[in-house]
Amino acid sequence: MSLKTIKLLLTCLLITFSVQTLAAESIGKVVLAQGQPIVERDNQHLPIKRNDKLYQKDRLITPVGSRLLIKLKDKTTVSLAENTVFELSRYTFGKKKSDVSFKMIKGAFRTLTGAIGKQANPKFEIHTPLATIGVRGTEFWGGMIFSDALDVTMLEGKGVYITNEFGTVDITRPGEGTMVKQGMAPSDVSVWTNEKLKKAAAATAVGSPGNTDDENNLDLFQLMNEAY
Repeated sequence: MSLKTIKLLLTCLLITFSVQTLAAESIGKVVLAQGQPIVERDNQHLPIKRNDKLYQKDRLITPVGSRLLIKLKDKTTVSLAENTVFELSRYTFGKKKSDVSFKMIKGAFRTLTGAIGKQANPKFEIHTPLATIGVRGTEFWGGMIFSDALDVTMLEGKGVYITNEFGTVDITRPGEGTMVKQGMAPSDVSVWTNEKLKKAAAATAVGSPGNTDDENNLDLFQLMNEAY
């Protein structure tokens, strides 16, 4: 075997090792788990609990009665309602530039962006069966639990855009939302009622059974602000 061939093989091995190492790096962890949530990883379905590490390509599944709160390396938090399937498709976090692409297959979620949302031009998208939701540093809610349509609302922040092949809308003020039906552009932005906002928040609230709302919110605030 020639020296050139040996060098080529060593280079290939180093590249393979680097890719495997990168793929194996944790991108976040479970902050709180209720019920019996599952992670689909490497063709296996595994139970997950608080402080378990999360990785790119993980598919999070919350059966009926289960909910999850996760935190990513940049301190972005995502809470999942019961009966949700949510995939951590791609997560690249850098000090100046990041690239995040997640997928909600069904259910509902609530997201509060961390350091990524403070970057100049963050790329943070969540893909759903009906539209793509893009974030500009904000807290927002999206789900398909009120009907077959996708509902999206901004809770606070700079803005959210919702786009599909039929059109695009921007939400720029807290409490505003849109609805996306199959085969249609996102609806005109409108103000959500307090009742709808409360139902959305309740669907993705994660806490210990028996806690009051105030206690639950305090628990989550403390958990979300722990160092990663």
